[in-house]
Amino acid sequence: MKIKTIAAALVTTGTLFSSIASADDTQLLLNSFHEYGITKCDSFIAENSGLNGNWNYFINKHSGGIDGPATEVTVTQIYGSKDDTVKTEDTYIQTAKKCFLRSTWTLTFPGPCSDSIDGNAWYVATAMPNKDYTTYKNAGGIELHAKEISMGNFKACVQEGSKRINGNHG
Repeated sequence: MKIKTIAAALVTTGTLFSSIASADDTQLLLNSFHEYGITKCDSFIAENSGLNGNWNYFINKHSGGIDGPATEVTVTQIYGSKDDTVKTEDTYIQTAKKCFLRSTWTLTFPGPCSDSIDGNAWYVATAMPNKDYTTYKNAGGIELHAKEISMGNFKACVQEGSKRINGNHG
């Protein structure tokens, strides 16, 4: 399922890349991370942020960063096609001992949320009838926050979620 999103972040510098996915895309992405100082997390990045077909990506190093010897870099990826586009934001933190990833996503689907959220994969975790959102969870414990919006005869379902994982250098 194409679920990931964008989160706001302050950045100092950035680079844009655009292409059709190929075998060399992973190395291109890793080279971009190396230019921004993340050099010990290649396998972790390749496993969790592979580029998809018809992509653009933007890579940024955060100003200020984290206390201590750590490097924090964010890659925003936009891929897909009209009416089926996904935007993700993956923030990697390389510390002296580990690699960390916080991945966030926002998707918008035409129609009501009942049409775009698979009831076999997601269940209602928190119904909030006095708010605009419903929180869903899947078997892996990942939360999805969904909000249905209407403008005239148009309905859409906005879905947001995130996950945080870590891995070893390598």
